[in-house]
Amino acid sequence: MAKPNATVKSFAKCAALSVFIATSGMIFSSCSSGQKAVAHDPMQPVMANGEQVITTFCIDEAYDKPGEYMAGLGIAEDRPDRSRAISDANRAAISDIATRYVGMIKNAIEDYSKDVNVPSGKKMYESSLEGGAQAIGSKVIDKYANVVCRKVTQSSTGGYVCYVAIHVSLEDAKQGLADELEVRKVDYDRERFFEKMDEEIEKQAARRQAEIDAM
Repeated sequence: MAKPNATVKSFAKCAALSVFIATSGMIFSSCSSGQKAVAHDPMQPVMANGEQVITTFCIDEAYDKPGEYMAGLGIAEDRPDRSRAISDANRAAISDIATRYVGMIKNAIEDYSKDVNVPSGKKMYESSLEGGAQAIGSKVIDKYANVVCRKVTQSSTGGYVCYVAIHVSLEDAKQGLADELEVRKVDYDRERFFEKMDEEIEKQAARRQAEIDAM
């Protein structure tokens, strides 16, 4: 996963300080990251030294929401133009969520096929799937990913920075997987397999929460 670098972490810390300062009526004090000053946005506070604080950078939207959707976060910095920053951030966010989704599919297939209650004729093996979990997962995410947050700014040196969060609803993720298995004419116990998939989704949501909290 593409994680915010030290600059972004500093912005986040400064954001909390700026909210406190703004609500208490105090004068802004310096909280520079020592790296980048971003272009002014009238909706964002400006520090005394001229550096702007990004109070949000799509981090809230980057959490998975159990029972509803999976989320991906993409960050692109120091890009020569705005469109490049956006496309690179989009690509990183897609990769973030697709990597985790593919891992979930692989684990679900493995657990499902090890289940003694699954008849031998209903077992499923990734090696027998056309393109495997990687091909299936990438196709589903590409089809159903939706951008829910995008922040674009510019550094003092002119480079563009973009943060993007994407969501894929769990309903779409599971239906897309079922559709791909149907296209491949896989004979399996759908109810039992998706029980395994639901277990993987819950595990991934917990890991995702811990991962983002550690940023």
